[in-house]
Formats: sequence, structure tokens, C-alpha cells
Amino acid sequence: MLVKILIVVVILACLGPFFIKGPDGEPLMTLDDLKPEAPELPSVAPAEPVTVYKWQDENGVWQFSTEPVDGVEAETMQLDGKVTTLDALTPEDYRRASGEPTRDRPASFEAPSGLMSVSPDKVQEMMNTVNTLQDTVDERKAEMDKVAGGG
Repeated sequence: MLVKILIVVVILACLGPFFIKGPDGEPLMTLDDLKPEAPELPSVAPAEPVTVYKWQDENGVWQFSTEPVDGVEAETMQLDGKVTTLDALTPEDYRRASGEPTRDRPASFEAPSGLMSVSPDKVQEMMNTVNTLQDTVDERKAEMDKVAGGG
């Protein structure tokens, strides 16, 4: 009996704010208060069409560029504004990301955001951790196979 009374009290406590009037004369809560608000998305104007040049390099890999390449017969494609294009990374960008000194940057360079999420000096440490973890997993699998009669 006590459990039933407690259940009724909890239900009334949950429903009460929908019926109790606040200082403005409106209920403290409405069903709209329970709906999650959708985030307001930024308005994006349609972009202008982009001309893209497509060709295969000497290794048969497809290459794309927004600038024509001298000495290469490239297919011209017209992309509508619904396609996102990014500037290609150059060898200089890769050197920057690897931490190698370059002409325009001293050795204490931070990689551009999005290019690398871990500093290059931490990569070897991470690889050692991954290899140790793989060894542990392999050992445990071998032990489980041995116990299960498979090895």
C-alpha cells in the first residue's frame, strides 16, 4: 500500500508544474519545455561554380586541381556550389607537419590544426604503446585458445 502511495506522490510531483501557475499566470512548465531545441544552423549562401581539372599522373593516380597544369592534358569539369574543395597539400606542407625545418619556418613549428592531432615526437611513443597492447592481446588470445582446447 505504501508503495502505491509513493508512486502516486511521484506522479503528482512530476505533473504538478504543468498545472501550478507561475507569477505571470501561466503554468510553470508546458510540453514545449520538454522538447529539445534544435540548434540554429548557419545560413550558407550557395557558392559559385568551380572549374576543376582532372588527369592521371605517371603512376595512374587521379589528380585534381583548380588550376590548369602545364604540359598535362586534363579533363575540365564544372562543379556546382554544393561541392567543397580544399587546397592541396604541397611537399612543403608535409615537411611542416613532420616538424622538419623549412625556409619559412624554424624547427619549433606547430602543425596546422586538422593535419595532425598528435605532435610528431609523440608518434613513436604511441606506436610503442600500440605494439605493447597488441602483444598483450595476442598473449591473452593464445591463453584463451589453450584453455578452450584450441591450441
